[in-house]
Amino acid sequence: MTSQRRAPGHEGSTEGPELHYTKEFDPQVHERSPAAGGTPDGAPPADADGAAGTERYAADDEVYVFDDPDLVLALNVALKTGRPLLLFGPPGSGKSSLAPNVARILGWPYYAHVVTARTEPEDLLWRFDALKRLNDAQAHTLDDDIATYYTKGPLWRAFEHGSSGRRSVVLIDEIDKADPDLPNSLLGPLGSLSFPVPWNAGEESGTVGLVAVQEEHAPLVVITTNDERELPRPFLRRCIVFKLSPPTRNHLLSVARGHLGDRYDEDLAELVADHILTLRAGLEDRAAGPGTAEYLDALKASQQLRILPGSAAWRVLESVALRKGRAGAEPGT
Repeated sequence: MTSQRRAPGHEGSTEGPELHYTKEFDPQVHERSPAAGGTPDGAPPADADGAAGTERYAADDEVYVFDDPDLVLALNVALKTGRPLLLFGPPGSGKSSLAPNVARILGWPYYAHVVTARTEPEDLLWRFDALKRLNDAQAHTLDDDIATYYTKGPLWRAFEHGSSGRRSVVLIDEIDKADPDLPNSLLGPLGSLSFPVPWNAGEESGTVGLVAVQEEHAPLVVITTNDERELPRPFLRRCIVFKLSPPTRNHLLSVARGHLGDRYDEDLAELVADHILTLRAGLEDRAAGPGTAEYLDALKASQQLRILPGSAAWRVLESVALRKGRAGAEPGT
């Protein structure tokens, strides 16, 4: 994307001076809070028999490594300003898993919508089931209450939950997949924290019903983009924008430690991490190389299949799980 994204020096970094400010979201504190359902040090939750990580790997929404203080600050800015947090970053950098983990740590409800090329602006607010209404009409079972044929979208559910005095987290994933009208369509609802009830819209008489939430109970909205399409300037101006950096070696090892729990093998984790970083270093566009998610895939497969880096089997595993036909990543290219 162009310079609209962020000024140089504002991208995520795990290095730099310690940031001192009053935090609403502090992963180091909330992760250890029983009320929030957190577990210490990012460890995966215990299994039913109480043995943490012995029966399964932790899921993406159970572990997140908050080792970048700039990202934590960006989250707090979004929480305090009420602005959406827009996340840029290479695929596999943890954009989509941030929101559910913030919700888990804070103990807030979580609502998500994955955007596609067919997503309409109103889908984030509601969906109207025209086919069901047509079928009911043909079967002479049409419900007089038009609201029956509407399904509440993630923002509606989050605003409704906020009216009860509790905040929530909303993920709008891969917004760049949609038509450019979709980001701009969010400016109204997220700016005013309200939108009209669809079946009242356009009525000339009576009071138009609103779905609304007070500012102090507004949801934290996290929006992700893979930067496949330039986002409108008015939309960017109304977001808190943060770019996730490609993972470092220490970050990869921390992620592996959190996801694998008792199964964590430091020697193997380091070997696989070093292979990934070497592969990324050989790419013209390092951000297009294997990310954290692919590192975990390769590490789990290597562990479960007993495939060691450098072996003949590893070269196949590396090709299918890491290189994946990327330009400049295959041997001999």
